[in-house]
Amino acid sequence: MFECFRNQDYPKSRIEWIIVDDGTDKIQDMVKEADIPQIKYYEVDDKMPLGAKRNFMHQQVQGDIIVYMDDDDYYPPERISHAVERLTANPEAMCAGSSEIYIYFKGMNKMIQCGPYGPNHATAGTFAFRKELIQQTKYEDHAALAEERAFLKDYTVPFVQLDPMKTILVFSHEHNTFDKRKMFQQQQDPRYFKESGKVVNNFIRRKNEKTIKKFFMDDIDNMLTFYEPGRPTMKPDVLKQIKEIEDKREQMKQDMIEKQKENGPIIMNTPEGQMQLSNKQVVEIIKRQQNEIEQLKKGGLETIEQQKNEIEQMKKDREEMDRLSHLMKHKLIQLHNTTVSLRKENEILQQENTNRQQIPSTPSSFVEPTGSVPVNKSEPVLNA
Repeated sequence: MFECFRNQDYPKSRIEWIIVDDGTDKIQDMVKEADIPQIKYYEVDDKMPLGAKRNFMHQQVQGDIIVYMDDDDYYPPERISHAVERLTANPEAMCAGSSEIYIYFKGMNKMIQCGPYGPNHATAGTFAFRKELIQQTKYEDHAALAEERAFLKDYTVPFVQLDPMKTILVFSHEHNTFDKRKMFQQQQDPRYFKESGKVVNNFIRRKNEKTIKKFFMDDIDNMLTFYEPGRPTMKPDVLKQIKEIEDKREQMKQDMIEKQKENGPIIMNTPEGQMQLSNKQVVEIIKRQQNEIEQLKKGGLETIEQQKNEIEQMKKDREEMDRLSHLMKHKLIQLHNTTVSLRKENEILQQENTNRQQIPSTPSSFVEPTGSVPVNKSEPVLNA
């Protein structure tokens, strides 16, 4: 991270680097050894959830634009300058970030593209925003992951997208809160998770970055092998919130299955119109939604927000299903009652026609009553 900062092409005289250290293994000695005058180091004794940590950091900033840089990701030399340029060129935007990011899996030698998910979406590790924004919003103090949604006011904050090639490259390593290799074990939605033709050299491309590339490609896993404080088990708050989201997803799945049993087929709205889903399609959609949570766990901190979006969409789909089911029931009742009414009217007309045919044409003729009484067949009338 120190080298990534030194390589930034934005004028160092205009940068302050705020580091908030709440870890059990403090890095104050490393900060002193790095001897970077722009660093403002804050040592915190008690462990802080990520949301509270970001809010604390915001209280220390002096500059006009805040740019995030996570300590276990690679940031290109133009990370800061590109973000500043995009915000300057788009004065209406309060925040910038990249909804499209790339993750490199070293053991598999695969580069995976995640996203983009939407024009107002980005993961916090790619954020850059105006200082005025922290006067209007803040993170939820208890949030240990998926903190972006609340900060961006449910994605209503004016936003501009960054070029992912100038923003971040994520490396999958052993101490990620979630082992990203599991993402390959189940089928992923190709809209948001697909293999890319890009390679590491497309990101780490400058000659003076050889040591940085070696660190991410070779050194980091060796260094983390015996580094206990960095293990996922040392992040209980993150693991707890991941479990809560998984439980909520499972409950949503069961609720949808039960609702389907009660209301029959599920109708889904698509750009091409309404489509009735078979049980197999519903199961596949639910499985796909379950699988998508795997890609939302970049260190437990990157893209869980998509999970919440999917849950909201499931709620909307369920509400739409209920509405259509009720409407269909109402229409069937109306159709039945109309049919009954028409049948009665037809029988009355037929009976009247028969009676007319039985009356003689001569005025003096007399017809003896037969004693029979016309009977109208009746059918039940349903009420919606």
